[in-house]
Amino acid sequence: MTTQLQVGHRDAGPTGPEPAPTPRSPVHRYAVDLVRVVLGAAVLGLGFLVAQRGELPTFERDLFQLVNDLPPAVFPVVWVVMQLGNVVAVPVVAAAALAARQVRMARDLLVSGLLAYVTADLVKGVVRRERPGGFAVEVNFPEGPVTGLGFISGHSAVAAALATAAVPYLSRRTRRAVWVLAWTVALARIYVGAHLPLDVVGGAAVGWAIGSLVHWVFGVPRRDVDASRLRRLLSRLGLPVHELRPAAVAARSSHPFEATTPEGRRLYVKYLESDRAERDWLYRLYRLLAVRDVKDADAVAPLGQQAEHEAVAAMTARERGVRTPRVLLARGGDRGAVVVQEFVPALPLDELPPAAVTADLLAGVWEQVGLLRNARVAHNDLVAASVLVDQDGRPWIVDFGNALTGASDDSLAGDVAELMASLALMAEPRVVVDAAVARLGAEHVAAALPALAPLSLSADTRRRLRARPDLLDLLRSEVRAQLGLPDPHRPEFPPPGRPARAAVVLGSIGALVGVPLLAGAAPLAEAVERGGWRWLGAALALAVLARAAMAAGALLTVDRRIALGRTYGAGMVADAATLLHGGDGWRRAAARFLERAGVLPDAAVAALARFTAGAAVAAVVVAGTTLVLALVEGRLTGWRTPEALVPAVLVGLGSWALVLTGQWLALRRSRGRGAPSLVREDVGRALRELLAPRRQRTEGPVWRRGAQVAWTVTGVFLEAAVLAAALHSVGGQVALLATATVYGALHLLWSLVPVTAAPGAADVALLLALTALGAPLASACAGVLLFRLLTFWLPAAAGAALTAQFDHRLGP
Repeated sequence: MTTQLQVGHRDAGPTGPEPAPTPRSPVHRYAVDLVRVVLGAAVLGLGFLVAQRGELPTFERDLFQLVNDLPPAVFPVVWVVMQLGNVVAVPVVAAAALAARQVRMARDLLVSGLLAYVTADLVKGVVRRERPGGFAVEVNFPEGPVTGLGFISGHSAVAAALATAAVPYLSRRTRRAVWVLAWTVALARIYVGAHLPLDVVGGAAVGWAIGSLVHWVFGVPRRDVDASRLRRLLSRLGLPVHELRPAAVAARSSHPFEATTPEGRRLYVKYLESDRAERDWLYRLYRLLAVRDVKDADAVAPLGQQAEHEAVAAMTARERGVRTPRVLLARGGDRGAVVVQEFVPALPLDELPPAAVTADLLAGVWEQVGLLRNARVAHNDLVAASVLVDQDGRPWIVDFGNALTGASDDSLAGDVAELMASLALMAEPRVVVDAAVARLGAEHVAAALPALAPLSLSADTRRRLRARPDLLDLLRSEVRAQLGLPDPHRPEFPPPGRPARAAVVLGSIGALVGVPLLAGAAPLAEAVERGGWRWLGAALALAVLARAAMAAGALLTVDRRIALGRTYGAGMVADAATLLHGGDGWRRAAARFLERAGVLPDAAVAALARFTAGAAVAAVVVAGTTLVLALVEGRLTGWRTPEALVPAVLVGLGSWALVLTGQWLALRRSRGRGAPSLVREDVGRALRELLAPRRQRTEGPVWRRGAQVAWTVTGVFLEAAVLAAALHSVGGQVALLATATVYGALHLLWSLVPVTAAPGAADVALLLALTALGAPLASACAGVLLFRLLTFWLPAAAGAALTAQFDHRLGP
């Protein structure tokens, strides 16, 4: 039995090819649909907050009048289109799809439309926002006054849900027309005076989210390409074929065919999708945020260019000695493109029986990968299915649709990681790593460690790994064992002991309870009661963004591709470690995370020094900039002696002393263990390197200094904004610039002298600073409590829960 080249993209899927697509039975579910659901819900949530204010913003009023004042002559046309958002249109449109024998499309239309209508009605009952006639705005009613509730627009929700449900079954041109109709329905509701702009935007977001959720639940069908039309296309391109039939291979973003020329020559024909999922901007943004990698940077190019790009990559590899089929044709336009290669009688590596996957075969596979690496061609989808084994047992590398010539070391290392993970599903990890090290060298295998993480691997590999959830850990351990790298699963700290725990708990209680109660329980309760929930919501959102910005800055200290989400979580785990183990715990936990991501111990220590240096510089930038602006605007003229100075200092010192005592007791039990320690000289060296002119910088690993400082400055300023928002939420009125100046100075102190950031000391420092700026004592106490909860205590609690997930063993 033989099979043809498996050159389709497996980790992304189509939504509609040309020419003549016809739905077929297999369905696919795409995670990007869940992203759409979340975004739609986020838009609804923001609209909910605005709508609940009961006020009409000036911008929304002006936009409403702009649309509502259109001339009456357009009303007949607008009225007809507007009926597409009527709930009665749902069964009508579904029946039309059913009459066209589009059963799945009819089901999706019916479910999405009805769910959107019901959801819109429920939201209206909860929000209870007036229609335009209930606000102080002049309204034109072409079809008479409209009463009832406004947020959200049911017509907009139904129209958007129907458009979203129909999109996968339509051609690109028809999709655009459908969405134009959906937005026309939304504008029509404003034109007839039935809804305000926020109402229709919220409705469209709900419909979009519901339609996307229906796609994820039911799946989207894959569609065929008419072979007769493809045959005519090949003839027009100068390659007539006598026989053309679909190839029995798995290809998710292309349509593979086997062909025979009139002379009897066998060919493999790959028809490229016009609407690959890689072209979806949400998919690409998700990849970029998740692993700082889009995988297929050429996916947004015209189809003809994509075909030529694939051909160039394959021919470059072949010229450099890689065994890959000869390319005969690569051409196309906006509606479709083809790549034609010679037919190779072979089986994909992942379809071989286990006994056939021998050490010699794996050595041959890694030899081809080595040649590919020497040619600086990154395959970017190098799974076992992209390797064919012919009748003589020789491996061939195929499927260069995502390939990149002149690739970076990171991209080449990603190929090694992808193939090791894919091969480990077929052979023992030890055998796979043995062959890789023997043919590629230890250095190149070590460079692949960062990419041995789920989000860095293809969807196909991740799906297969779900059946063996421990396999990736075994593979990483085998790589470290063979290369002599330290085991990141080694215990980080011994048990701290009961005295240490008791001291830290008592000190934490003093910081959490004693400091806020300096103003007294009754004034504190009054400050919280009169607080603004919107300011508190803003503080929460700013805290999330601030931590994300700091995580983004941390990613730029290493020359490795690490997921932003895992870095975000690792920051919380490190915060949890500071409670019992102080600054040393933060450094060890952060270093261990970097080691698990493939960073060597010494490089991890250097990265932490870079992060600390960047945080110090960022604090100086924030404090200095806001100080100048505050002085110019006269925001720092109201200094006064802090209230409750002596009690605050006593409570703070007592809590701080208890926490430091507990950390000292824990440290005594862990001396000589854990990751290499970060010393002051490391931070000083990193600071000098950060501030040195470009021409004086030493050669070394890539360090994106400017980007790191920019993200860290953003993070520090956002943290200052969290403090200001928390203070405003409890009735404190301190200018943002003054708050940012003081917070920047404190952040500089905490970065350079981490012991001053411990519970008790940090809380009292913030309290004294705010009261010195003029905040009432009760508001300052409540503001500090909220700020510390949002930026330290809640993240540290989440980090403690995530400790097992991140395999940081901090002691039972």
